[in-house]
Amino acid sequence: MNRFHTASVAVAALVVLGTAALPAHAQEHSHEGHDQPMEAAEAPAPSSQDWIPAEVRRVDIPQQKLTLKHGDIRHLDMPGMTMPFKLAPGVVSAAQLTAIKAGDRLEVRIESQQGQLTIVELRPAPAAN
Repeated sequence: MNRFHTASVAVAALVVLGTAALPAHAQEHSHEGHDQPMEAAEAPAPSSQDWIPAEVRRVDIPQQKLTLKHGDIRHLDMPGMTMPFKLAPGVVSAAQLTAIKAGDRLEVRIESQQGQLTIVELRPAPAAN
């Protein structure tokens, strides 16, 4: 394959994939500064980068798990429900895990890792207005 053909294939792939080929940080800011709402056709595809609202129901420190009542996990096609999730290594320290209590409201990012639903990031939910 010549260089021109390889470049053409790469450009065509980017056009077909649209923002899915962009890094997550580029996708998040791609519509910044526009006053118009995004059209349905422009909406980015759901991804593991979606923050999912959740309420802590149980903290299992020895097993490194949180039982959460969570919202829809669109990228896994899962409706909201209550279930336990493993914490990925390094997401929280031992002290931070000890500080998490039932009733705390969080936002989480969840991925399927080795067949197990795993919290890969978490943060406190924004305060309700």
